[in-house]
Amino acid sequence: MTLAKAVYKSGKELVSAFQKDALPKELFLLSRYGKVEPPWAPPPAGSGAEEYALAWTRGYDGGPIRGTFRWLGLQGAAACLAFLPKSHQKRGRPPKSPPLSDFASIPEVERMIKYVLRNGAAIHDVRDLVAGFRHVWEDLDKTRPDTWATEDLVELLDERSQKAKDPDAIAPSMLFLWNSSNHPFHAKQVERTEEILIHGLRAVLPGSHRAPK
Repeated sequence: MTLAKAVYKSGKELVSAFQKDALPKELFLLSRYGKVEPPWAPPPAGSGAEEYALAWTRGYDGGPIRGTFRWLGLQGAAACLAFLPKSHQKRGRPPKSPPLSDFASIPEVERMIKYVLRNGAAIHDVRDLVAGFRHVWEDLDKTRPDTWATEDLVELLDERSQKAKDPDAIAPSMLFLWNSSNHPFHAKQVERTEEILIHGLRAVLPGSHRAPK
């Protein structure tokens, strides 16, 4: 661990290492690779929409979650945002940050990597997350990640659905970005997206999970 920390003392070196085709062996000292259960567990069997959505806010990204975000993409961005109560329909103000064009130098990426490593993620999963995060960043015209909001998430789901592109990187990229921060804006985006996800889960999960009338 000491060696790995010494090698990757700068954020740019850390992010760059995860983008290499062959991962440097020193990276594996940063994670308990292949030796632990997935840190973000699903809810108990028989859980409903609220329990699955809560598990997502903590990092769970299993089949029902992915299927639901795909379903939301088919509904379109306007329909997804309409699921929010009026008090949550406005995104508020994102943090003010200057744009950066070099992905490896973006502080948010380093912050997200360190967050998932602290939670025990395996190195190959972190690499997949970093790759997906970069694709989302490029789709959002290389804007600063800390300005991303629920609106951006559902618009990208909508766009990728129309183009028949894989949407699975979008929700984890947003969630782990927001969870790695202590900014109130990001906490609000998790809450807003959870509300939209609950509506989708009620439509997708087997059985009757719809809210009572």
